[in-house]
Amino acid sequence: MIVTVRPFGRLFPQHRQAPYQTAYPVHKLREVAFLSRVSAEAFIPDGSESVISITDRGAEPADLKDGWNSILRIQFNDVDTDEDDTEELELELGEITEEEAEEIANFALQAANVSEVLVVHCRFGQSRSPAVAKAICEHFKLDFPPDFTTHNRLVQRLVRKALSRHSAA
Repeated sequence: MIVTVRPFGRLFPQHRQAPYQTAYPVHKLREVAFLSRVSAEAFIPDGSESVISITDRGAEPADLKDGWNSILRIQFNDVDTDEDDTEELELELGEITEEEAEEIANFALQAANVSEVLVVHCRFGQSRSPAVAKAICEHFKLDFPPDFTTHNRLVQRLVRKALSRHSAA
């Protein structure tokens, strides 16, 4: 499944819209797409895209094609302690940490300066990658599908918090 967040539409030109006109054109980023791992591995970049590749802790990295502008490979499990009842568990579940959210935020901010498209993928493209995409879209005032609700709320919250720290700085 491929879900594209526009306004620009480079991945899907039939949906092309004019970029937003703003008083502060501080970045090139026009589109965020979240994909499954299979779709990301099949994607052939043209050099204008950057990618955040999310895999489970200890998993093999995704076999991404050459041609990405920049790549962040990061590992954390799909655990949503904002929704899951994990308070009484004293196990290491492998959920995202604040440091990993900060790494994602730093990469997204740098990628936004050099890439028009930012692709985010995780195993199925339904929880972690849309959570990261939603936080990035909120930060850069890009559209995100309003009825998409399966994203990981913990990941979204931590990445949004990390991105907002950069805005305040």
